[in-house]
Amino acid sequence: MKITRKTEIETTDVRVGDQIQVGKYTATCQAIPGQGLALFYLDQYLDKAMAYNRNGKNTGGYDASDVRRDLNAPEILEIFAALPLVPHENGDLLRLATYGEMFGHDEWYKSGTVEPDNDEQWPLMADRRNRVADREGEPYEWGWLQNIYKRSAARACAVDYGGNAYGWAASNVIGVRPAFIVKLS
Repeated sequence: MKITRKTEIETTDVRVGDQIQVGKYTATCQAIPGQGLALFYLDQYLDKAMAYNRNGKNTGGYDASDVRRDLNAPEILEIFAALPLVPHENGDLLRLATYGEMFGHDEWYKSGTVEPDNDEQWPLMADRRNRVADREGEPYEWGWLQNIYKRSAARACAVDYGGNAYGWAASNVIGVRPAFIVKLS
């Protein structure tokens, strides 16, 4: 008989699939991007839903988006203050997952519908159930990804409530699940 047992331990030997508490949220390790580092992704959407861009356009992509600025605002960063965060390559402490990290290079990606990102799918995201999340007070929620939907100037990529890829109006206010890197001591 195989048994999966969850126990709480104190360790710096973090592995993909390990879970931590972040305030009232939980986050699961998705990757080990370097020696002494672990990339985590919230298991739930933040309580505060956000628009990709309030003006309804995807101009400038994620780098110029309202969701990027809102995600790295002091009131959101405060939730993560107890963690030794390491900035991502763009300097942000929090970021959205990319299409590639969530879905890999599937047919939708290969069709040119999605802004390319060259990221490999996180192993846990191969299971659709891990792409599904909720937001407090809401049933299963939709959530933003970094990539824009290239066939429309008014859409960005999202994960729907069933864990599937979708391109949705950038002005829609939906869930945000940050990815963040923790320095392990």
